[in-house]
Amino acid sequence: MHIITLATQKGGSGKSTLAACVAVAAEAEGIKTAVLDTDPQGSVFKWGERREAETPAVDRCEPHQLAAVLKSLPKQGFELVIIDTAGAHNASVAPALQAADFCLVPVKPTLTDLEAAIPTAKQLRDRKTRFGFVLSQCFGSSSRTNDAATGLLKHGEVAPANVFHRADFADAYTAGLGVTEYNPNGKAAQEVRLLWAWLARTIGEHT
Repeated sequence: MHIITLATQKGGSGKSTLAACVAVAAEAEGIKTAVLDTDPQGSVFKWGERREAETPAVDRCEPHQLAAVLKSLPKQGFELVIIDTAGAHNASVAPALQAADFCLVPVKPTLTDLEAAIPTAKQLRDRKTRFGFVLSQCFGSSSRTNDAATGLLKHGEVAPANVFHRADFADAYTAGLGVTEYNPNGKAAQEVRLLWAWLARTIGEHT
């Protein structure tokens, strides 16, 4: 069973939306997926409550319960777990980082977000946790996004799939859907499929 934790020191990066959309994309490929929401805001859990589909499985999980819950999931046939965390790095996030096979760090292409991502990367390196950035909530010119990617590459791997600020993400999330379900042929769906394909290769190559 593979475990992907989404973590960022700064809120507003679209972390919870990505967790939901990536889980839906994985399920579409026949990978039995669970999403665990350890964020006190419970955004992904509320998204799961709005869903009509029974998959992926979505549940809340207190950080101190995470190890026990993760231990039980392989017995239920789960192949992938995606963990959403609070927008901070504190003791409550530590269990999700420790459990991760790979940590995905969403970053908006703004100076403030790039600066916040640097200590996140350092903490993950110190923990010897494999991680990569994904540029999320992108907007404006391609040069802005390219410059942000160049800056992040100094601190870690960057996903070859930028995720832009698109209405499909908000509309799908409100409807309890992933963007690949809401508008399968849209640009947002294409971005999520590219991101999931990269994640699948990355965790598969380091089994």
